[in-house]
Amino acid sequence: MKYKNKLQKAGLIFISLLLSLFLAEVVLYLVYPQDEKLYVWQPNLHHTFHPDSTIFYGVNGASNFTINPQGFRGNEFRNNTAKRYLCIGGSTTECLYLDDEETWCARLEQVSNKQFQIGSIGKSGCTTREHFIQTKYFVPQVGKIDGIVLMVGLNDMMKRLSRDSLFENDFRFTHAIEDSFVNQIFLSNKCEMVWWRKLQVFQLAQNLLHRTKNVEWENIQDDRGEVYKTWRSNRQNATKAIDSLPDFGPALSEFERNLQMIYDETQKQGFKLVLVNQATLYRDSLNEFESSLLWMGGVGDFQKDKSHSYYSSKALNVAMQLYNERMKEFCSNKPSIKFIDLAAQLPKDTSVFYDDCHFNERGAKKVAEIISISLLDSSK
Repeated sequence: MKYKNKLQKAGLIFISLLLSLFLAEVVLYLVYPQDEKLYVWQPNLHHTFHPDSTIFYGVNGASNFTINPQGFRGNEFRNNTAKRYLCIGGSTTECLYLDDEETWCARLEQVSNKQFQIGSIGKSGCTTREHFIQTKYFVPQVGKIDGIVLMVGLNDMMKRLSRDSLFENDFRFTHAIEDSFVNQIFLSNKCEMVWWRKLQVFQLAQNLLHRTKNVEWENIQDDRGEVYKTWRSNRQNATKAIDSLPDFGPALSEFERNLQMIYDETQKQGFKLVLVNQATLYRDSLNEFESSLLWMGGVGDFQKDKSHSYYSSKALNVAMQLYNERMKEFCSNKPSIKFIDLAAQLPKDTSVFYDDCHFNERGAKKVAEIISISLLDSSK
């Protein structure tokens, strides 16, 4: 009888818990409906980095990386007269190791005297393929905006070089490929996941956790940036230095096609496209210190493995110019696009870069000043 009573009590407790969970789900569904939006970054994400200033030349102190409830880095868009711009790009827009207030996107809002509201969904590794998907699916969720600022070209170029003969020369978006990209690059409750992660109770608890706790960083970049030492060492011990470039024809054609798709999408949604080309440290010759800062430009999976070939600074400079020129040509007959030639206005030295292409604190400030002048002129 004792065993039977205990079993009955356990059963009642289990049923009570299930009933409580069911009622909680119903209540939360009514007052706190599950977010069905697509996100590049987890809303309310916060992480603090402690970049080593000996690794990141020109970056000092702790750096906070914060994503607001609307799913982008920066202040939430407010209902005022300021123009709204969303910055899209790869790691040079992401500015991972710079503090929230020190990124060029944040400084762009600051130097405009609050005439602009600026948000950013920059993320490492994204190319124009991902940016088209982000423009098509994420931007409409933000609400009314006046334009997007797209800094692009470097990752398209690097992907072509790293894949070498494996690069897909005739890539085209199909419905199936587009769906695949959506599932790959966005965080969404629509995506397949274990059933309990879809519960309203779990979603609420997760959001509260992200608001109050420094979330464990899951990317390959560590808090201090120690991984950069490995990447730089890999390049310095390259098996071969490559001075000649492969045929960029098909890759540049795809780059232009993707820019056209992004442009068409901005026209469809009714906002301005601002295209910014890529500035880099690459020159025909670098001094010993500058060369020691480089880590990009390898063939194959050079970030994970040793013994790879790398393109020389001179070759990478020529390659980057090809992409920047193609962007300029693309914009030349489209007066509705604002083109900003950042590469021509930034010095190619460590006053603005801490590696191949990423901006230090001073560099981010300079970038913001250059872009703000163009945006302010175009908004008059």
